[in-house]
Amino acid sequence: MRVRVLLDAFGAKDVARGFWNELEESGGEVRWFNPLRYLRWSFRDHRKLVVVDGVAVVGGVNIADEQMGEGVRNGWRDLALEVRGPLVASIQHSFNRMWALASFEARAIRIFLQTCPGGAELPKANQLLLPGPGCQSASLARRLHADLVGAREVSAHAPYFLPSRKLRGLLRRVAAEGRVRILITSNSDVPLAQLAVHRTMRRMRGSGVQFYEYLPQVLHSKLVIVDDVVYIGSANLDVRSQLINFELMLRVASSGVVAEAKAMFEADLRLSATSVPPPYTLWRRVREDTAYWLLSRFDPYLAARTLRLD
Repeated sequence: MRVRVLLDAFGAKDVARGFWNELEESGGEVRWFNPLRYLRWSFRDHRKLVVVDGVAVVGGVNIADEQMGEGVRNGWRDLALEVRGPLVASIQHSFNRMWALASFEARAIRIFLQTCPGGAELPKANQLLLPGPGCQSASLARRLHADLVGAREVSAHAPYFLPSRKLRGLLRRVAAEGRVRILITSNSDVPLAQLAVHRTMRRMRGSGVQFYEYLPQVLHSKLVIVDDVVYIGSANLDVRSQLINFELMLRVASSGVVAEAKAMFEADLRLSATSVPPPYTLWRRVREDTAYWLLSRFDPYLAARTLRLD
């Protein structure tokens, strides 16, 4: 039996390095993705994935004690999908490629970019989407934008809602003809991101897009339902997931999965309230504008400048 654990160096920075000694002494392997250093610290393996023999689990779930629970009385509200069948081989291959990229050195980056695959196609238009820097052939944004053109209804778990200008425009268009509901979190684990989310909500005021806040616990799940298609995985509806992070998403057109996702969203709405940004004082405006600028402008700019291959 072979056991490999790939940790994002930034996301798992609080994990003591000795934590994995027992696993490694037993024959397991551990790698840290993009070890923390100057310049390239911005790039993250944000994927959440477990593959055990012929079964994969894909979603937004981190493995941490404080996050475990049903998301109502304890833990975080999160979401994952069990995958079986031929798609698992493509998911396993995606892990192997990230494992090889882990050092994030120039040679590893070159090899990775030269072999970026397109989305893996399955019957009923199910797809594995693997967005990441330089991987435009597997662009999540391109696939999602295509689904939104002509859509009538969108429902989304979007705890870090910071979409691009194009995505905001597409959501406005859907809201004008149908219905768009965005569920954010009331209890954010990233206060800076919540400030930017409130700035985005103010910019979309009058668009017809409806915002709700999940009240019981931290909402961390990533779910987008566009008519009869579902997106589930690790990517947020924000600029970082689109341009900087390495993400893993499934686009699923199975009627059973879609129906379950819609029922789940309605259940979450019953535990939510209409979201209204705090009073817009001068100090609040400064904080929201600063957060929005840092996350939507400076973060992508810094990443673009620091992805150097030599």
